[in-house]
Amino acid sequence: MQFTEQGNKTGKTLMLLPGTACDYQTNFASVLDRLGEKYHLICVNYDGFDGSDLIFPDMIAVTEKIEKYIRDHYDGRLDGALGSSLGCSFVGQLIQREQVHLFHGIFGSPDLDQSGQISAWLQSKLVVPLLTGLTGSEKKRELTKKRLKRTFEMSDEAAERFIGCFSKFRPE
Repeated sequence: MQFTEQGNKTGKTLMLLPGTACDYQTNFASVLDRLGEKYHLICVNYDGFDGSDLIFPDMIAVTEKIEKYIRDHYDGRLDGALGSSLGCSFVGQLIQREQVHLFHGIFGSPDLDQSGQISAWLQSKLVVPLLTGLTGSEKKRELTKKRLKRTFEMSDEAAERFIGCFSKFRPE
């Protein structure tokens, strides 16, 4: 796994976590220079996507490596972490596991992050109602949960957590 530091050495620290099968150079190419003007960037390339012969192990193993780097180099604290696609999962893991402290966790999506302003706005206006519509009532929620369990072999708990990300309807 590679950690490359660049940008404004006196700026706030921002870790960039790329998406699946991407290196940070490709995933963040359009924003690296501008972010580097203001922030001290810690750019991550995961095992298997870093040019090495290593294979991407699993989410927890990679999260632990990221946590260790943050503890070893930044006393366990960063000003922020920006995840794109798969990188969002790592930002979520870092926050949920509470082994390090992030002052800001930023969840991005390459589909929207790297789109123009109008295109990203339009996509979000189409996707959000679609996803929240699947969970708008108890009946829709249960049907969506059943499909997630069958199609993706999710447990009840995992399906419920996933639905909770998009749910307008929250049972008491």
